Amino acid sequence: MRRLLGLLAVVLITPALAYVVFGALMHGTTLWAEAADLPDYARRVILHFDFGVIGPATQREPIGHAVLKGAVVDGTLLVGGLLVGTLTGLVTGTIAGARRRTKTDRALALGSAAGLSVPVYWLGFMTLVLFAPEQGRWGIPFFTRSDTYRPLTEDPLAWLQSLWVPWVALAIPLAAMCHRLTRAAIAEVLDDDMLRTARAKGLRERTVMFRHALPVALPPVIGLISANMALLVTNVIVIETPFNLPGAFRFAGVGQFVYFGGDNGPGVNFQVVQALIVEAAALIAIMTLVCDLLYAALDPRVAARALG
Repeated sequence: MRRLLGLLAVVLITPALAYVVFGALMHGTTLWAEAADLPDYARRVILHFDFGVIGPATQREPIGHAVLKGAVVDGTLLVGGLLVGTLTGLVTGTIAGARRRTKTDRALALGSAAGLSVPVYWLGFMTLVLFAPEQGRWGIPFFTRSDTYRPLTEDPLAWLQSLWVPWVALAIPLAAMCHRLTRAAIAEVLDDDMLRTARAKGLRERTVMFRHALPVALPPVIGLISANMALLVTNVIVIETPFNLPGAFRFAGVGQFVYFGGDNGPGVNFQVVQALIVEAAALIAIMTLVCDLLYAALDPRVAARALG
C-alpha cells in the first residue's frame, strides 16, 4: 500500500510539474503565476479527466476520451512486448548459460548484441519493408498492417494479426537484456549443491535448468525490467507510427494535435501534451508496481523487509 500511494503521487506530481513549467514557457509568465492556477487544473484533471477538446469546430472530441482509447492500445502493446521479450530472454539465457563457450552460446551472444544495438523504430520500418504482405519482399503468414486493427472484443483474429509483429519488434531489445542477465545468473549457479543434488536424483538436464536454475535468475530479471520501464514505454510510443496502431501517441491519430493545434493552426497543443504525460506516467507507475509485486513474490526476503 505504501508503494501504491507513492506511485499515485508520482502520477499526480509529474503532470503538475509539467503544467507549471510548460505553461510558464509557452505563456511567457512566471512559475509562480502558473502554480497559482494549478488547483483548478488539478481539480479538472483528477475529478473529471478534463483536458479540453481537440479537432476542428465540427468534429470536436474530448482529449481525455481520445487518450483513454489510445491508452488501451498502448497498454496492450506494452504488456505483449514485455511478455514476449521476457520469456524469450529467459529461455535463450538459460540455454546459453547451460552451454557456455559453445557455438550455441556464441550465436546467442551475437544475437543479443544485435538486439541491443538496433533502434526499435528502424526495426519496425524494416519489418514492414521486408515482410509486410502488401509491400514486403517476403510476406509473413498471419501478418497484416495495422490499418485493419480491431479491438479484441470485436475481432480477436484481426487484433492478434495486427499486434504480434509489433510485439516481436518491441520484445527484441528487452529479450537481449534479459538474455545477458539470465545467462550470467545461470552460469553462477551451475555448480551449486542444489543442482548437483537434482542431477543425482536422475532428473534430466533440461528439467534441472528450467525448474531449479532458472528461478534463481528471475528476481534480477524482474528488477532489470522495472528499472527500464520508462525506456519500454518510450519504445511503445515509437513503434506506433510504423505499424499504424491507433495508440494515444501515434502522429496520425491524437498525436497529430501535439504539433498541429486545431483552431490556432500549427503549434504545440498544450492540453494534449498534458494528457499524454499523464498516460505515460500512469503506464510506467502501474507496470513498475506489477514488477515490484512479482519481485516480492519471487524473493520472500523483499516482502519481509517491506513489512519491517
